[in-house]
Order: sequence, then C-alpha cells, then structure tokens
Amino acid sequence: MGGWRRWRRPARDIAVIAALLAGLSFLPPDTSFAERQKQGVLRFCVPDRDNALIRADDVGRPGPELRLMEGVAARLGLKLQLVEVANMGRSFNPRDWQIGRGQCDLLGGGLADSPANRGFLTLLPNGGRIALVRIGGDETPPPAGSEIGVFMGSAGLDRLRLSRFMREAGWRAEPLSSPSALAAWLAAGRPAIASSLTSFAQDVQSHDLPEQAGESHALAFGLWRGDVTLTRRVRAALQREMEREQLVAGANDLGASPLKNDN
Repeated sequence: MGGWRRWRRPARDIAVIAALLAGLSFLPPDTSFAERQKQGVLRFCVPDRDNALIRADDVGRPGPELRLMEGVAARLGLKLQLVEVANMGRSFNPRDWQIGRGQCDLLGGGLADSPANRGFLTLLPNGGRIALVRIGGDETPPPAGSEIGVFMGSAGLDRLRLSRFMREAGWRAEPLSSPSALAAWLAAGRPAIASSLTSFAQDVQSHDLPEQAGESHALAFGLWRGDVTLTRRVRAALQREMEREQLVAGANDLGASPLKNDN
C-alpha cells in the first residue's frame, strides 16, 4: 500500500501529460503555407514603400529588404505583393498598428528586433541594423530647453527610453508624423531625432546618440505567431537568399565580373 502512495502522484502527472498530448493531436493542422500556395501571393507589409530599405519605385534597384523578399517569394513559387500600411511604426505597441493576417503575411521595412516586437511576432533577422540619430545642428548637443522634433518612422524602437533621455537632457519633444513634416522641420533649421534609416537632405548632418537614448537593434522580418509552416519555409528561403547576397557582394568586392543577384 505504501508503495502505491509513493507512485500515485508521478502516475497522475504522467496521465495528465498524456491527456494533454492526446488533446494536441486533435488541433487543426497549420495551413499557413498551403493557404499562400493556394492564393499564389505572399503579402509583404511595410510602413513606407519609398524608404531606403524598400525603394519600390526605383526600377532595377530595389532596396535590400525588398530585394531579399523578392528572392524569398520566388523560391517559394509565389508572387510578392507589397502592401503599404502607414499605421506601422506610429505606436510603440505593435498591437496598435491595426493590421492582421487579412492584410499581411510578413512585415518589414524597418522592423526592429526588439522586445516589443518579439512579444507580438516571430522575427527573422535579415542582416541590417537600426538605431536613433540626432539630425541637424553640429556636434554639440542642443542646450536644455530646446525643442527637438521626433520622427521614429520605424516599428518597435524604444520610445519610452528615448523620452526618458530627452527629459534628462531638458529637451522638449515635438512629434513629427511624416517624412514631409520632418523635412519641413529640418528646413527651418531645427534639430530632430529619427531612426538611422530616415532619408533627409544631403547637406544636413546626423550625429550618433548615446546608449541612454536607445540601443542599436538588428532589423528583421516579422511573421505571425502560429504560422508555423509559413515561417519554416520563409526562414529556409531567407537563409539561402542571404547567402546568395554574401556571395554576390564577395565576388564583386574581389573585382570579379559583377554577378547578377538572381535566383
């Protein structure tokens, strides 16, 4: 009798685990990749089709992220569909972007590999990096009391950390909602803070910010959690495309005949 009491709890635990595993076998199979195959399209969502990572309208010279995604889609036998979603990056919390599976299969165009984004998406690093910089003025930081424009323009950077840094520096933040608003602000000779991916006039200088303002993050593509089969296929295709990019860059750097970046 004493022996049974000693083994009763482990036996109960094993029974519970077995029941859970049996229950998992009745869950519907993940069809995320099969659905993309059925539609024949891979929808790639970005906040701005004209940013340096995408350059959708630059015929023959797409940005690095768009080039990678075009290669990934081709390897998967799908047509890449670029979708511009202006809400991306306008909020620190990705859940406020008002997007979902009905619009996007993958997200990119400046998506930081940050804790906020990792809590919401499955992230696949793509070799790029992003940070915050101060734009305009000279090397000397603006004095306390200065009004600084802020245009994040990218998804997932730590706005709370930047806000704390600006308060400690005595700067007053003026949110800028668009690239045109940033351009007008800089044209008036006023300094701003933006992501390192932001485009601005060539005669305007940029300056690194200290670590207190925010860390540098790897860039990534984001897929919805739970889309296991699609994520697995995209990860494998992306790895091959990144290896291809490295081979092309290596051969061209060595002075060989330029290699075409095809599949």
